[in-house]
This record gives sequence, C-alpha cells and structure tokens, in this order.
Amino acid sequence: MKILLLSDTHGNLKGLQRAVDQFGRNADLIVHCGDAPRGEAIWLKENCVNSAVVCVSGNCDILSNEFKEIEYLELCGHRIMVTHGHLFSAKFGLERLSYKASEEGADMVFFGHTHTQTDKTLGGVRLINPGSADKYMSACSVVELDEKGNVLVNMLNIPKDR
Repeated sequence: MKILLLSDTHGNLKGLQRAVDQFGRNADLIVHCGDAPRGEAIWLKENCVNSAVVCVSGNCDILSNEFKEIEYLELCGHRIMVTHGHLFSAKFGLERLSYKASEEGADMVFFGHTHTQTDKTLGGVRLINPGSADKYMSACSVVELDEKGNVLVNMLNIPKDR
C-alpha cells in the first residue's frame, strides 16, 4: 500500500497539487495531517478519485469542524493514529504523542504541526511527520506498507515551479 503523507499546507494549493502530481497519482491513500484550509481538502477529494483521502484538523483549521482531530486507520497489520500534533504539544517533544498512541493500541502515528520531517521510534511507536508543504517549505512523504508488516518511509521534497 502506498500512502502520500502531507501536512501544514496552509493555503498553498499549488504546493499540494505539485505533491499529488509528482508523488501521489498512484497512491492508494492520501493523508493530510492538518492545517489545510477546507479548499485544499475539497481539492484532494475531488481530484484524487483513485485514492482514498483522510484529513484531520489542525490548530489553524479553527473555522472548520468538518474533520476530526484524531483518526485511526487499520492498514496492513498496523494501527495508525493520524493527528495534527498540537493536542499533544508536539513542538515541545513527542513523548505525549507516543504515549497516546500506545494507550490507543497504535504502533504508528502520522502527524504534522512541527513543520519538520520526522521518522523516529519512541516507546515502540513509529512517529512520522512529512514536514510542511506551505509556501515557505516544500516537503511530503511517501509511506509504503506491505502485508508482512514492513514500513518504508521516503522523505521527499516537492519540486518548485520552474
């Protein structure tokens, strides 16, 4: 299973579109970890019809209650918690995020908020942040899961307009 992981686009629809065009057209699932104005989430759902789309709300998504703050996915033998990270003070450390995931039986977390690409294991929980795809930064990740439980994470840079 191929997952395009995005976060913190903050209204940068062009960056979001470039990420999808470059890395997500053959993704089984596209996950946005928050801080995407409603228009970006709508664009994903309307333009990525060959992929399932999951979005959670972030701290800058205060005008929208369309998305949950936490979603749980069961994929290829993994229970994955998807959240933005602000509820767990992710900018000040990942311990609370790891603890909450463990408490909920999740072995992996997709999160954003810090704008920093991260792939680390803490307390037996793999924490993956694709970085920011806003107008200042251009990062995303592709996560590949197989039926044997293997996880491959590719931290990527979104190509800029030429």
